[in-house]
Amino acid sequence: MKTKLLLTFALVLAATSAAFAQTGGAEKTKIAVIDVYAFRDGIGELKVKYEKLQTEFAPRYRELESMQSSLAAKEKVLNESKTLTQPQALKLQQELEEGKRAYQRLVEDSQATAGKREEEETGPIKEKLGKFLETYCQKLGIAFVFDGRQLQETGVVVFADGKANITDDFMKEYNKAYPAPAGAAAKTN
Repeated sequence: MKTKLLLTFALVLAATSAAFAQTGGAEKTKIAVIDVYAFRDGIGELKVKYEKLQTEFAPRYRELESMQSSLAAKEKVLNESKTLTQPQALKLQQELEEGKRAYQRLVEDSQATAGKREEEETGPIKEKLGKFLETYCQKLGIAFVFDGRQLQETGVVVFADGKANITDDFMKEYNKAYPAPAGAAAKTN
């Protein structure tokens, strides 16, 4: 953790020094913070895609919930039933173990499929977001943008002035330049 903190500060210091040298010290280096996670709900195009994915994977989610409930019921019977014979208990234990393996395989398959579908649906938009962020920062003279949530979770930054957070303004500008598809706009506002 300390190494990560030192590396981050060294990176910021080196980058700030390079930017300072380029400008001859005449102007301050602008550093901003953005909450990339907020894009999921705040960027109209992404929100539409994530709603589509949620609808697409709802049946799989329900199947997993059903399997989980069934496994919990079998485990409860196995642990609490005093009337099970030894063969019945062994059979139920075997069914429980097979069910757990099937459940785990379905979870892993679902995660892999969902990850692939998420990349297919959102990848082009995320690429466009990256290019738009670069243009946005150039327009405002911002030299560095850090993911605020990552900084907060890792404890790398202890304090950032709220004025440094460009998330809302960036999302507003992006949504203006790339409105969500018709019919989805009402859901995003």
